[in-house]
Amino acid sequence: MIQNLSTTQVLTLGSPAIAIVISGTFFCLWKFHDRRSYLILLASAFLLYATGAAMQILRWPADPGLNNIVSTAAMLASITSLAAGLAVRYGRRAKRWLILAMAGIWLVNSYFCYASPEPALRSYALNFGIGLVLCAVAWRIRHALRGSLIDRGIFWILLLFGLSFFGRPLLTQALPAYLIVPDWLGSQAFDLILQVSLVLMGLVLALLLFAASVADMFTRMRNDRDIDGLTGLWNRRAFDERLEALITRAPRQPYTLLLIDIDHFKSFNDRYGHAVGDTVLRLMGRLIRDCAGDQALTGRVGGEEFAVVVPAEPAEAHELALCLSRALHDSKIPDIHEDHQITASTGLTMLQTGDTVSIWMRRADILLYQAKHGGRNRIVRQASTT
Repeated sequence: MIQNLSTTQVLTLGSPAIAIVISGTFFCLWKFHDRRSYLILLASAFLLYATGAAMQILRWPADPGLNNIVSTAAMLASITSLAAGLAVRYGRRAKRWLILAMAGIWLVNSYFCYASPEPALRSYALNFGIGLVLCAVAWRIRHALRGSLIDRGIFWILLLFGLSFFGRPLLTQALPAYLIVPDWLGSQAFDLILQVSLVLMGLVLALLLFAASVADMFTRMRNDRDIDGLTGLWNRRAFDERLEALITRAPRQPYTLLLIDIDHFKSFNDRYGHAVGDTVLRLMGRLIRDCAGDQALTGRVGGEEFAVVVPAEPAEAHELALCLSRALHDSKIPDIHEDHQITASTGLTMLQTGDTVSIWMRRADILLYQAKHGGRNRIVRQASTT
C-alpha cells in the first residue's frame, strides 16, 4: 500500500504527521507538568484527527463507504474533543449536546453514504454540522475576548475555523460548476489547496492553544510560589512585592492599609487542634476576599496576621474593617464551642508621602498593637479608637 502512494497522498500525509507531533506535545504537558483535563482532551483531538486523516489519505479500509464511515467517526470525535477541551479551558462544562450533535452528524453522513448515496448532500451536512458546532463553542467561550492577546486570538481563529466549514462545500461543490478552473488547478490540486488552508488554520489554532497551555503552566507555577495554600491570599513575599510596586507608582488616589490579626488564635489550636485552627485561617481568607473585593491587595503576612490594601480613604476602609468584623462574628464553625467567639483586631493607616513598604507596615503594626492592648476585637485608625 505504501509503495503505491501518489504525490498528493505523500504531501497530504504531512497533515496527520504534524497532528501527531502536536498531540504528543499536549500529552507531555499534561503528563509531566500540568494535569489539567483540557490538555488530555486537546491531545486526544489531534491524535483522532491524525487517525481519521491517515485513513482517508491511505484509503484504509479500502472500501470507500466503510472508509468514509470510520474516518468520519474519528474526525467527529476529534472535533468533539477539541470543543470539549476549549470549553474546559475557559471554565465551561463540556455539554452532553456536543456528543449528541456529533452523533447526529455522523448518522446523517452515514445515511447519505449508504442508504441514499448523495455525495453533495453528505458534504453539505458534514461540513455545515461541524461549522455550526465550532461556532457554537466559540460563542460559549466568547468571554475569552476579555482575556489576553492569546485568548482573543484563540477565539477569532476558532470562529474563523468554524466559518471555513461553511465555505468549503460551497467551493468544492457549487463554485466549480460556475467557474472555469485553470488547467494547473485541476480537481485534485483544488481540493489539496482547500485541505492545506484548513490544515494551516488548524495549525495556527494548535499553536495558540499550546501558547495558552504554557502560559497556564507558568501562571500555576507562579501562583504555587506566590499564593498561600491555606487561605488563597498572597503570601508575605508576594504581598510585599506588589505593595512596593503600588507605592512606586505613586497613585493619585488614596490607599489605606489594614493590618488584621485574629485574636487569641493560639487558643483555637491548643483547645481544638491544628485542623480547626486551619479552618479558622481559611475562613478568614474567604471573608477578606468577600469584604475587600477585587480591587484590594490582600495577603497573609504572618501566622494569623493578614494585610489588606484598598484604594479608599481611611473612613471607607474603616467600613470594610467593620464589615469583616461583623462577618467574622456571624460565622460559625461546628467544631468550635459557641461561647468561643472568633474576633480580630485591626490597625488602619493611609499611605503617606515618603512611605516605603516597611514604614507603612510598621505604622499599621503599631496601630494593631494598640488595638490588641486596648482590649482586642477593635479597630484603631491613626490615633483614634473604635
